[in-house]
Amino acid sequence: MPKNKIIPYNPKLKEYARQLRKNSTLSETLLWQSIKNRALGVQFHRQVPLLEYIVDFYCHEIKLAIEIDGDSHEYRYEQDAKRQGELEKRGVEFIRFSDNTVKNDMFSVLLALEEKLKNLVENTPLDPNSKGGSRIASPTSPFLPPQGGNKFPKKERLKSQKLIEQVFLDGKAVTQFPIKLIYLKHGLIASPTVQAGFVAPKKNFKSAVKRNRIKRLLRETYRLNKHTLFNNIEGNYALMILYLGKELPQYKAIEEKMVAVLGAFIKKVSNEERT
Repeated sequence: MPKNKIIPYNPKLKEYARQLRKNSTLSETLLWQSIKNRALGVQFHRQVPLLEYIVDFYCHEIKLAIEIDGDSHEYRYEQDAKRQGELEKRGVEFIRFSDNTVKNDMFSVLLALEEKLKNLVENTPLDPNSKGGSRIASPTSPFLPPQGGNKFPKKERLKSQKLIEQVFLDGKAVTQFPIKLIYLKHGLIASPTVQAGFVAPKKNFKSAVKRNRIKRLLRETYRLNKHTLFNNIEGNYALMILYLGKELPQYKAIEEKMVAVLGAFIKKVSNEERT
């Protein structure tokens, strides 16, 4: 990996940066929980001094700064533009999010970060000192938790039309509106413990783009929390997870309901196994 290019900074900013880290805003805290500990495949730091400025988050490896713009930024546009321009001359890349977006749509924030990281990593020069040349490792999905894991391989995706039909015909359901989970226990021993499919009804969302976005929200929040199923149920299950709402959901709301509906499913299955 190429060595990090250090950008000098005013030492007087160190104490101020330390105070900013201790007094993080809610949006800064929420984003930090999603990007710390190389959760995206690269290392970010909080409140980093660069030249005469401090940026909210910074990755030295690819020289990427993340800025969260609150209401106060509306009145200092020229100042922010000057600061960004000075740092861009040093090769720093910027990506900016509004305070409201970070608080209410982390899904979109992480998608944008994933795309930005992918582009920067692909354009990182080869290290001439490495054997055969190498780049910074490609970032992992932004939806992977810091401790890693929670993949959603193809074998866990419910694709069998026959089994899907059987789930809707004979399955039982638990609901945490706007999410409904229909499940069916089956005897296909060769199958994974749980296979899952996701549905955004066409009658509520005519646009395929909107349906696909909702299904991805369901899929990603399921993937991050499915470990609770594998740790708490026995046997083989097929699941169909439906979105019943009529409005486009926010990531945070879907994540909360996904956790709730999976918990309700585990509780119901446990009760069924005891009876």
